[in-house]
Amino acid sequence: MPYIKANDGRREALRKGDPALSAGELNYQLFYLIKHNYNVYENDEDFISFKLVNFVSNFLGENPNYQKYNDMTGCLTLCYKEIKRRLGLRVYMLLEMRDEYESIIAKYEDLKITENGDVE
Repeated sequence: MPYIKANDGRREALRKGDPALSAGELNYQLFYLIKHNYNVYENDEDFISFKLVNFVSNFLGENPNYQKYNDMTGCLTLCYKEIKRRLGLRVYMLLEMRDEYESIIAKYEDLKITENGDVE
């Protein structure tokens, strides 16, 4: 799991909801949110889900590209695994969120095939 330096103010900014600028920062946001809120809001998954969606949407931005989608799906998968390993939680909503983006990513891929041609 990537780590964000503690002494440059970036951790605090990410906790306050600043958009993640890299997959490592997104991973930090997701992990931190779940580590510090999952047990509190365990019966209110809507709160955590809303925050997760917000973090991911901010990371992707208005015009996501292949790299952003790739980073986001990898981050959701690896964050799930790291939370399971370190905290013993199975936060399936991370994997479900990743899977919900499949149709959006497929549309993006189809658009790029039309624009650039398919793999030969």
